[in-house]
Amino acid sequence: MFQHPAHTLIGALLAGTAALLAAPASAQVGGVQQQQFENGFLTATTAQLGAQNLTGAEIYIRRAVDALSEGDFKRSLAILRPYRLTASYTDMLISGLAHKGLGDYAAARKDYEGALHKRRNYLAAQIALAELEAGHGDKAAALKLLQDLNARHDACAGTCPDQAELASGVDRVNAALLAPASAQAPSAP
Repeated sequence: MFQHPAHTLIGALLAGTAALLAAPASAQVGGVQQQQFENGFLTATTAQLGAQNLTGAEIYIRRAVDALSEGDFKRSLAILRPYRLTASYTDMLISGLAHKGLGDYAAARKDYEGALHKRRNYLAAQIALAELEAGHGDKAAALKLLQDLNARHDACAGTCPDQAELASGVDRVNAALLAPASAQAPSAP
């Protein structure tokens, strides 16, 4: 089974997310990418990624995930911003993770729901939304999402390729539901 290079990066952030990107986004990057090169926004990092034979979509996703993994949530969102109108479900997930990192839980929720609207059974977004609701939102919604994840886990019966990710996600949602409210509050800047 082919695995898109962007998924290796997202998987590391979400304990093994394995999903394919929607459609190639080459149409998204034409003029914007050239403008960013001219403005110096796309630097040597992009040149290195381009040398790895990555498409325009893979380059901006890789850069956004790299910024996210470095804890630079604002930069991750800035990288994704030019593609917002045509965002793939992967873009929406990355944006949600960045918004969550900034403590903007309403925006994160909207992004995760947007990813699920674009791809109904997108496991990484289901887990991220369930964790968000468990820790910073509606506990009843988190319990419903957890119930859905448990049903999906049980239906797999150990045969699904995403079994490990599913089990890990269920464990993280359970832990978030059991954590005291003080442990879930965002820290002061």
